[in-house]
Amino acid sequence: NSIAIPKLFNNDVGSEKHHEIRNNVPSNKSNKRKKYNHVKPPPKLMKYVIQGIMQFDMIEEGDRLLLGLSGGKDSLSLLHCLLELKRKLPTKFEIEVCTIDPMTPSFDPSPLIPYVESLGLKYHYV
Repeated sequence: NSIAIPKLFNNDVGSEKHHEIRNNVPSNKSNKRKKYNHVKPPPKLMKYVIQGIMQFDMIEEGDRLLLGLSGGKDSLSLLHCLLELKRKLPTKFEIEVCTIDPMTPSFDPSPLIPYVESLGLKYHYV
């Protein structure tokens, strides 16, 4: 029993171009905040994400997603997969991110705030 996956991505898995930031320069010279485009995830990872979303009907038109963001590789990878889906799919949905305060003095979310905002997303810290 296989799930049909839309052909949204090319299949050059492992290509360096999938791991580089597409544009990390200011959007215009008068804007002091850096404007980042999201990192394009590897096609193999996108395939698994799309399969899971389709199999369990996870995203529907008009959904509002709140992604738990720690700043680690797992949550950042999922964030960039969702951003790529939002860009590619005809289904319209919103994404916001939230970091839960772990109540440890060593945790500093300050690098996340400008990065998330530069992606055009709303950031919550609870």
